[in-house]
Amino acid sequence: MNKLLFFTLVLIYSCQTDSIFQKNDCGANLISNPLEDLQWLNNIKTSFEQSSSAVKKKIYQYTYNGNTVFLIDPCVSCPDGLQTVYDCSGNTVCEFGGIAGLNTCPGFSENSTNEILLWEN
Repeated sequence: MNKLLFFTLVLIYSCQTDSIFQKNDCGANLISNPLEDLQWLNNIKTSFEQSSSAVKKKIYQYTYNGNTVFLIDPCVSCPDGLQTVYDCSGNTVCEFGGIAGLNTCPGFSENSTNEILLWEN
């Protein structure tokens, strides 16, 4: 009976879906808080927090083409806002929006999964 209880508890705790338990591919270790663990992402968040602009800003985490990525939206609902998608190292993966209507993220909406809102003002 004790073994059954033990295995039941292990199964329950191993099925956590809370975002802090979701493994991402940002290195060998589990990154439970990308906003703190990834310095470049922390720098973006800090600059957003220190901005005197009232413009709504958001930082999301997604899985895109099998990789963990971060979408930075510095001007939510701005018709000319440029959204940038970064990999775990802070390299630009693709961008969309802006005055020119740039879209180097074809199919991002259809191919991105596991959306997690990491930060918003």
